[in-house]
Amino acid sequence: MNSNDINIPVLAAPLQGVTDNVWRMAQHEVFGGVDAYYAPFMRVEHGEVRRKDLRDVEPERNAGTTLIPQILACQPEHALMMVDALKQMGYSRIDINLGCPFPPIALHRKGSGMLAHPDLVEALFKSLASVEDIKFSVKMRIGWDRNDQWRDILPLMDIIKPEHVAVHPRTGKQQYKGELDIEQFEALLAASAWPVIYNGSLHTVEDIEQTIHRYPTLAAVMVGSGLAANPGMLVPDATPDDYRHFHDLLVDGYTDQLNGGEAQLVRHLQDIWQTFLPGTAHKLFKAIRKSRTLDQYQNAAAAALDDVTAALNPQEEENEEP
Repeated sequence: MNSNDINIPVLAAPLQGVTDNVWRMAQHEVFGGVDAYYAPFMRVEHGEVRRKDLRDVEPERNAGTTLIPQILACQPEHALMMVDALKQMGYSRIDINLGCPFPPIALHRKGSGMLAHPDLVEALFKSLASVEDIKFSVKMRIGWDRNDQWRDILPLMDIIKPEHVAVHPRTGKQQYKGELDIEQFEALLAASAWPVIYNGSLHTVEDIEQTIHRYPTLAAVMVGSGLAANPGMLVPDATPDDYRHFHDLLVDGYTDQLNGGEAQLVRHLQDIWQTFLPGTAHKLFKAIRKSRTLDQYQNAAAAALDDVTAALNPQEEENEEP
């Protein structure tokens, strides 16, 4: 089975701290199968758009890919600042984040936290509706602290006329735990006048195919943690050498972009392994986390990548003491 057998677009969801331009370019070069990448959200801090967010979406850093920037704001003036910056960079499509579940964001009425405040969503949408030459889309949850808050948000979509609405069928308070609320997702899908994209717990091509079969009216599927865990999930014939090449591109890319020295580089690469190849044997993962120099890290990562087949099939791995 390969990604060409999936008859609707497959989109790469944004994951903060993981799917930046280095990761995206490596995934695109080695594996592919993704029709468009959504950048981790950008935001305004201290009265200006974060510079590292702007660097991440610079067109030259994303050459050859279809990239959709994403903005996170509850204040219309902040949203307009980001939109203006992105327009100047040549972007004509922008995603609006109403889905981030992390408390430091959501408790400040941003991301999924906005879903409990339709008045804020309405004000945001009205400000963005005045922007010319930009098409918007929305990524959201079914609610923040209730599973039916989408019912107050969906009618507001008429204000911005989104290209699509991507929906993760959990509340923000659930974060990534607990059952998907398929009943609420199906109700939203039936009620939406706008194309709907499914996002949530898609870890294999088979998961995607089953979702498409269950919901034939979907505009696309969006894959997040599954693709971060296995960047080759859409490629049936990916080899261990492909994963080594992918990892080498990450090391080279972050070596070029990070300016905090070897210690920062090692920490960032270690953070990647919080999501990458989750079936990595405990002793190998522990060696990666204990690395203090780049040489130590490279040796530990090489051992883990030699065991990539087991890492992709954790049920086949022998139990180990923690």
